Amino acid sequence: MIGSARRTVAVLGLVLFGLLGPTGPAKADGQQRVVERARLALDSFLDDPNFEEMRVYVQNAYAILIVPEMLRAGFIFGAEHGIGVLLVRDPQTGAWGSPAFYALYGGSVGLQFGGQSSDVVFTIMNEGAVNKLLAHGIKLGADAGVAAGRLGAGVGAATTTHLGEDIYVFAKSKGLFGGFWLDGAYVTAKNDWNEAYYGRPVDAREIVRQPTVVASAEVDALHQSLTRF
Repeated sequence: MIGSARRTVAVLGLVLFGLLGPTGPAKADGQQRVVERARLALDSFLDDPNFEEMRVYVQNAYAILIVPEMLRAGFIFGAEHGIGVLLVRDPQTGAWGSPAFYALYGGSVGLQFGGQSSDVVFTIMNEGAVNKLLAHGIKLGADAGVAAGRLGAGVGAATTTHLGEDIYVFAKSKGLFGGFWLDGAYVTAKNDWNEAYYGRPVDAREIVRQPTVVASAEVDALHQSLTRF
């Protein structure tokens, strides 16, 4: 039974690896694609009336993490993996900063079969959660409270004092799974991608605390989508 479970996990890992490609250093055009997909994901949420009240979360967020096309696959053992971008808001000007690349890893056990691709947006609601994410990454639910973003009447009147969790998550999914939960997933900086994108050794903290000018159409378009919220 244990051997069978291990084989299942191994096969699942190969499936996810095959879908996502290598996780080592990547060419800069790979990062540009993630930035562009993040912008397309945001536009998809903006254009969906079911997510209209998501705007208040983004407007009150200290930072936002966008993971486009996060993948989940499973047979008994499930797993999630995705690569996305973290953008932190300047507390003085309100402007969104340069993107830092992060990876999300999760797993679960249960009776499940199928596959799913999801666009996922995390709104990070306080400075403490941002600092933990920059310092060493976080485990959702342990290092930072996480909840599904509330949608519906009355949410638009909320302020940060009413948004009690550290992080709220919004997801649009396609596939055989009806949904998923990320409690227990790990979010860590992907500094090999940061280095490839900025062309020099740089970590997420430096990108956020000492902003690097990125004159690219993809980042400008991503900022424009965020300002639409």
